Amino acid sequence: MPIKINDFSLPKDKLEREYQVVNVTRWQKEGEILGWSYECILPKLRYEKISVKVKSENPVITKEELDQQGLAIVTFSNLVISPWGRVNGQFISYGLSVTADAATLVPKKQGNSSVN
Repeated sequence: MPIKINDFSLPKDKLEREYQVVNVTRWQKEGEILGWSYECILPKLRYEKISVKVKSENPVITKEELDQQGLAIVTFSNLVISPWGRVNGQFISYGLSVTADAATLVPKKQGNSSVN
C-alpha cells in the first residue's frame, strides 16, 4: 500500500514556540498581494527553514528593520503546517505549506550589561 504525502505529520515536539526570522517578503499570488511571508529557522530540526505565510496588510518587522537589528523573534497564532506533493512526469516534488492567522513580534529582553 503506497504512503500518501497527506499521511505525514510533523511531531509537535519538533516545533518551536518562538521563531527566529531570517527573512521577510511579500506574499503574493498571480500579482495579488495576500500578506507577508516570514522565513524562520527551526533549531530542533537541524536549522531547517520554513516560510510562514500570514494574511496582513503590514509585516510585524520589515526586511530593513531585520537587517538593522540582525535578529527578530516572532510567535504565530493558529500555526497550520500541511504537507503537499506533486507529480510531474517522473519527478515528484514535495514540501510544507505553513500558514498562521497572525504574527507577533517578541520584544527584545533587556539584559543587565555591566562593564568592569
